[in-house]
Amino acid sequence: MNEQNSQKIVNIKNKNIFNNIFNRIGAVREIIIFGLAIALFIVFFFTTKGIIFSPEAVRIIFVAVSELGLVAIGITMLIISGEFDLSVGSISAMGALLAAKLYQLGLNPFLALVIALIVGIVFGGFNGFITVKFNVPSFIVTLATMIGYRGLIYVITEGVPIGFRVVDTHPAFHKFLAGELGVIPVPLIWLVIATIILMLILNFRRFGNHVYAVGGNQETARAMGINTGRTKIICFMALGMLSALVGVMRVTRVRSFHSLQGEGIALLAIAAAVIGGTLLKGGVGTVLGAVLGTLVIILIEYGLIMSGVGAYIYNLVLGAVIIVVVILNNVIEQRRK
Repeated sequence: MNEQNSQKIVNIKNKNIFNNIFNRIGAVREIIIFGLAIALFIVFFFTTKGIIFSPEAVRIIFVAVSELGLVAIGITMLIISGEFDLSVGSISAMGALLAAKLYQLGLNPFLALVIALIVGIVFGGFNGFITVKFNVPSFIVTLATMIGYRGLIYVITEGVPIGFRVVDTHPAFHKFLAGELGVIPVPLIWLVIATIILMLILNFRRFGNHVYAVGGNQETARAMGINTGRTKIICFMALGMLSALVGVMRVTRVRSFHSLQGEGIALLAIAAAVIGGTLLKGGVGTVLGAVLGTLVIILIEYGLIMSGVGAYIYNLVLGAVIIVVVILNNVIEQRRK
């Protein structure tokens, strides 16, 4: 009897050790989403008769994951800090428009990219400044700037597409943002680099601790001497830069700009963050989870398309997945507490 009790105690201790490890590194959520992604790959392998694993299909999926993922990891860091940004699609489009316009005027595309990134930082910083300085909910601020930035785009373009065929005049720039390194799409490399950088910042730098602290409890963070406003504005600026990068990346790939570019990406990025385990209340989330959430979204979209299912099913399935994952996240969070 004593041996049985001792064994139970050992099992409980081992279970607690593993639970502590999982809670510390956030592995539970990532494992669940990674498992979901694997399950989707298996399901769509059969429904598409293997087409989803063809080289061209894999390339298309990775490019789509890269573009949405870059925005998703940025918006994840912002949500962790306790804020939202609905204007990322408009900022992304503005970055693309600037690059196309400046290239049209004869500017080197690399310099045009730098200017687009700076403008993305400024626009994101403006969102953060209004939110923090005037204590206006970021949802309202970025809803307004989403409309305003998009309106500015329509004023500049008058709805007329703008060509951006740098592949003909500056092939090095095209390869830099939208080319391939061997069989690996360059956008995927950019996503990996950005993900690693943000993971290092959030997990091993003081600023990362500040982001989680501000999102977890702003008043407590302020009492600890953390500049909560500065932390949030930096998160807005980083997201603005990533959004502009994606805009230039996309316009380089498709070789033209249109005024609707980037519409809808904000909600998809937020969905990717949520699916990846980020809690909308702030203080909880990982960029790796956001990347996995992005992979799930793209797999659902392209898997259904390649399976010959009507496109209208995509929103239904994605909505169901979001609800299920949110419930799982809440269960995990309650057990952690």
